[in-house]
Amino acid sequence: MKRLIVWSIIIIVTILVLDICFGVMFNSHMKNHTLPGDYEMTDHILRNSDNEDIVVLGSSVALNSINTKTLQDSLGIKSFNGGANGQSFPFHLTLLKSVLSQHAPKHIILGIIPDNLSTTGKGARYNFLAPYYGMGISDIDSRLEEGDAIEKTLLKSNFYRLNRIWFRIFLYNFVQAGIKGENGFIAKPIPPQFPERMEIVEHKSMSDERRNQFEEFVKLCKDNDVKLTVVFTPQCITSNNSAEDPIVNEVREICKKNGVQLFDDRMIAPFNDDNTLFYDDAHININGSKIYTDTILTRLK
Repeated sequence: MKRLIVWSIIIIVTILVLDICFGVMFNSHMKNHTLPGDYEMTDHILRNSDNEDIVVLGSSVALNSINTKTLQDSLGIKSFNGGANGQSFPFHLTLLKSVLSQHAPKHIILGIIPDNLSTTGKGARYNFLAPYYGMGISDIDSRLEEGDAIEKTLLKSNFYRLNRIWFRIFLYNFVQAGIKGENGFIAKPIPPQFPERMEIVEHKSMSDERRNQFEEFVKLCKDNDVKLTVVFTPQCITSNNSAEDPIVNEVREICKKNGVQLFDDRMIAPFNDDNTLFYDDAHININGSKIYTDTILTRLK
């Protein structure tokens, strides 16, 4: 029995030492390098977004729709796209807070679709930000620590914290989702088959949680004297079901009350009758992004 206890202590101490060593090496790597793939855009927003005056935030529809290199070249204003794949609104709010902690840009463009405001929780992929835990970004630390005391304690372990994402980081060295552009922009390719228009049978409602977070997003921009433009990006949907979306209407009221520009582009021409501009029912493809970026550019000018 005594021998078992001794061996157990040795194993535990060995794991703790390895965990600490791994953490030191990983943190050292993080200080001097950017992780690959989707992390490139997020890392820039979290740690190097100190000189852009136009910043695009939002879900993957923002990432794939607005070519910030084109905006920068046309306007002569530094621009960056910090849109993110598979993330929920708390993620975008975290990135906004990080941007504002470094530098207040002149203009934030928030690109979303109505579904982004109907959910609750921080999102299944918020753990994507685990590599930045303990690096002084308070919003990341507090959101990752949500839950019981055991979860908060386990987050101190580098092995535990990175266990669920290390393979994704590894794959990013070999796989890039979409067509990589510049200034954070990633385009969707031309699909092998163009999508059919999706019929919206029943509209969703904005959750209380997302309403509060959206209002916080608006307030942060307002308090920091940053112009905010909200865009509902083009969708491959049927026109007879798109007009009276309660989420769009509620966002419109919040924006109107706070002097924020809102553009409901879900059925904007030529996307309203040209399926060849889409990758799927929610994302436009690279050809569509050229047209939509020009639309954004015209408004900015």
